[in-house]
Amino acid sequence: MRKFINLDFDKSREFQDIVDLAAQLCDKPVALITLLDEDVNWVKVRTGFEVEMMPRETSFCQHSIRQDDVLVIPDATKDERFENNPLVKSDPHIRFYAGAPLTLNNGLKLGTLCLFDAKPNNITELQQKTLTILSRQVTYLMELELSYRLLKKHVEEIEGKNESMRKIAFMQSHEIRKPLSTIMGLVSTIKEDNYVADKERLMIIEEEANNLDMQIRAIVNETVK
Repeated sequence: MRKFINLDFDKSREFQDIVDLAAQLCDKPVALITLLDEDVNWVKVRTGFEVEMMPRETSFCQHSIRQDDVLVIPDATKDERFENNPLVKSDPHIRFYAGAPLTLNNGLKLGTLCLFDAKPNNITELQQKTLTILSRQVTYLMELELSYRLLKKHVEEIEGKNESMRKIAFMQSHEIRKPLSTIMGLVSTIKEDNYVADKERLMIIEEEANNLDMQIRAIVNETVK
């Protein structure tokens, strides 16, 4: 749920187009895309409304997501569920509400595409069908946007791994060669001296061997990140 709430709806003009179209086709002053979490009704896209969030416990949308079809409230003051609701009794003085649930492919209802009016009102059966169709488009766009975000993250991870491999290749061609060349040179000198090695040479070999070990460990650590 949180991954959908965190989507940047402002990046896709299509969301605003759908909200504006819903308001026009249903002839209502307010249209919203809302998402609900445990405590908050988030207003993600809006037309004719400025509030960005409301308590879930007073929201109309919490009732809309409990059913599959469009919830229509012609006059909230005559509905016992809302007659004492602060959204009805005070600003914005909601009287009419219609909401179509935003339902994912797995059946989870995230929120609504909904309409408000400050006076009693209604919508026709055709307008209800239109609201349902538009709500499906909202859900489709949300899932598409989330898929794009996940794909982008996956590509960035792959690019990060490729960068790590480039670092490893650089270390292999430069960092490892240095101590390895020193060790091989000293070994060659010792061979020329009939395998007689003084303390200084042995200490250099030990030091370069430790350097080589450190470089190999760094490569291993970089690879498993």
